Amino acid sequence: FRSLEQRVAAWWDALIRQDFSAAYSFTSPGYRKSYPLTAFKGKFDKKSDWRRIEVADVNFKGDDAATVGINMHFVYHDPQNRQDFGMRTYIQETWVLVDGQWWYLVKN
Repeated sequence: FRSLEQRVAAWWDALIRQDFSAAYSFTSPGYRKSYPLTAFKGKFDKKSDWRRIEVADVNFKGDDAATVGINMHFVYHDPQNRQDFGMRTYIQETWVLVDGQWWYLVKN
């Protein structure tokens, strides 16, 4: 459980820093076999302004998969009013255990 939370935190740390090469290294081996880094980078809007995350809950699906609930804190930039709003949303991610390591399962 702890190793999964640490992997989720490190994955999001890379995304928040917009270090997509580092984030790519957390994706499942099957994904990396099928999609190059450039395809992965193309999934992200450069205007994303994530600030921090908290792991809210973890639901294990057997021994080798889990759904991780995350509270994501981000800033929304309102172009009309030229104001920034701190916001929070809840998202869920799927992680899989392969060869003793947790990997983020990318949804296409």
